[in-house]
Amino acid sequence: MPPASAPAPAPPLAQIRDDKQLVEALQSITQDPAIAVDDPATRPLAQALMTEGVKQLQARAYDQALANFLEAYAKFPSPKILLNIASTLRDMGRLADAANTYQRYLTDPATGAERIVEVKELLLGLDEQLTILTVRVAPHGSDISIDGGPFIPVGSSLLTRVRSGLHLVRIRKTEQGDELTVNGFEGENKEVTLVVSAGAPAGPATPPVVAATPAAPAAPVGAPRPPEAKPKVAPDTAFGWLITGTQYGASDATGRERTVHDGGDGHAITPIIPHYDVADRGDATAGDEDDKIDSGVLGVLRIDGKGRGAAGGAGLAISRGKLEIELLFLKSDEIGGYLGLRYRPFTGFVRPYVGVGVPGFVYDHDELAPGGGIMTSKRLSIGGRAAAGIELMINGHLSVQGDVGYEHFLFVDDHFEADVFVPTLGVIGRL
Repeated sequence: MPPASAPAPAPPLAQIRDDKQLVEALQSITQDPAIAVDDPATRPLAQALMTEGVKQLQARAYDQALANFLEAYAKFPSPKILLNIASTLRDMGRLADAANTYQRYLTDPATGAERIVEVKELLLGLDEQLTILTVRVAPHGSDISIDGGPFIPVGSSLLTRVRSGLHLVRIRKTEQGDELTVNGFEGENKEVTLVVSAGAPAGPATPPVVAATPAAPAAPVGAPRPPEAKPKVAPDTAFGWLITGTQYGASDATGRERTVHDGGDGHAITPIIPHYDVADRGDATAGDEDDKIDSGVLGVLRIDGKGRGAAGGAGLAISRGKLEIELLFLKSDEIGGYLGLRYRPFTGFVRPYVGVGVPGFVYDHDELAPGGGIMTSKRLSIGGRAAAGIELMINGHLSVQGDVGYEHFLFVDDHFEADVFVPTLGVIGRL
């Protein structure tokens, strides 16, 4: 009887489109009894953070997704969450950070055996593009910083993966310190030693020693991999995880808490905690969508597609889950109004939407009077609008939007076009 085949690995969470299947996958992570928690409320919180992280990942808001996954891991240290952090980092092109996350997964005592082989294969592939850097320190317990990242205490050595190229490694002990520029190459195992003379006056430290080990030649495609040698790791060897550079803030870089920082202005990206309810068994279920995007006031600028002018508008945005009703007062040369409805498939940082509505305006219509002369009367023109655009959430109370729309009007005279192209820009202040 042939042996039973191994079960196929579960697909990445971002590729799961069925809501029920996604909930089951997240429950298998956050309800794992092998991960002990002091507060039972931690499990549904981690599930809610992961659920929102997957939505952000599907919307390609990678920084926000990463912030949510890291917060979930800080609250609930399941090694399965590390796999989602690593795959997100890999999609972002941060290969060294992804490799260090896979390494943390492999060394986690709670990691099961079902995906060890797969992760080792992924790590070997990444290592061919990276430098494996070992920093040995003297005296024992010195602090090490790489590329301006946080200083972390190191017993005898620090092992981490870095991108190929130049890196600045700093060491400090009490008031003494030194630094060294290291140049790493793809597939290289590099060792450096930094020494601070304890008790010596401030001044040049003992010159560091650099030893580079060239990478072994790659095996032919399809050739069996040689058995991995078990490295002799001293008990006081530290493994660097998300410590290189300033992308991740940590008050204690030896712990599991990390904060994602925006690459533009460097501000910390706050994890999004969606509204959720807790079921009897401790699962998190999505709450009322009304609580996710609140109603508010809306200000818009309507721009004539041919550059002939613009109209300002102000009104209300009344949210009902992924649907939003717009009520606007419009003012340009004429006075008008707008009643619209738009739908957003996503409710995170990036919110693409489609909208339809009814614009209208009051205008002066001139015509010849029966006895001669010009007679002016007020007329109302109404029309239909179809639009598509994107709303970007700045924070929980402010967002900006922009769209392109086509409008067709009825009951217009020769002074107006019946078909117009009208882009809009807007700002929404939410409660």
